[in-house]
Amino acid sequence: MTFTYKQTKIHYTSSGEGEPIILLHGFLENLSMWESLEANLSKTHQVFCLDLPGHGETDAIGYIHSMEDYAALILAFAEYKKLETFSLFGHSMGGYVALALAEFRSEKIKKLILLNSSSLADSEDKKTERDRAVTMIQKYPEAFISMAVKHLFLPKDQKRLSSEIYTAITEAKKCSQQGIINTLKGMRDRKDRTEVLSQISNKSLIILGKEDKVINFEKTKTVAEQAGVPLKILPGGHMSYIEHPKLLLETVQEFLGIR
Repeated sequence: MTFTYKQTKIHYTSSGEGEPIILLHGFLENLSMWESLEANLSKTHQVFCLDLPGHGETDAIGYIHSMEDYAALILAFAEYKKLETFSLFGHSMGGYVALALAEFRSEKIKKLILLNSSSLADSEDKKTERDRAVTMIQKYPEAFISMAVKHLFLPKDQKRLSSEIYTAITEAKKCSQQGIINTLKGMRDRKDRTEVLSQISNKSLIILGKEDKVINFEKTKTVAEQAGVPLKILPGGHMSYIEHPKLLLETVQEFLGIR
């Protein structure tokens, strides 16, 4: 299914009935990442998954995909679907988008889950790394994608999850070169939204992998404590939905009040 936003067809899926929840994928991912979780959550909720611009089947828009731009898209989608309120579940970059939306319209959000994500802005070193990535994607797009996706998984899981990693790389290659560049710039320039998170701490949850090498675990743990946001720590790294899907589902269901 598609809806049109800024003259661009945004691809999405819809399944189930009940209170709406919108699942937001991360960088180099698309709506297919939610297949298992969507199947389970749609038993009790109306579940929407979108391909954000530059990912999956949705074309890039303009020259930068800011987190605010993505958030505005989600609000437009909610209006299109006539959703008064909804829950948001964002993986990695999807969490950045969810917090940008919370800054605009926190009253729209019933519950917020940040999976392997953080409210913190990029450090200066990370910004430099993003700029290097832009240069690399321009010169060696396929090599960049393969390397970037493999980096999301722990070294000890490279063999055990080899099939899943292959699939993740295949899906990542659906991202357009311009889409990847736009999104790297958007993540690089995003602001710190720890204060936003603090303001909605009563309806938020952070889920982190104990060995996450992408999100700064210790700093994000401290943020959760200071903001008063419940924190669930899972084994594994940055790809909890692949590494420990059963534990993740149980954690999400408990937070959403699903019996």
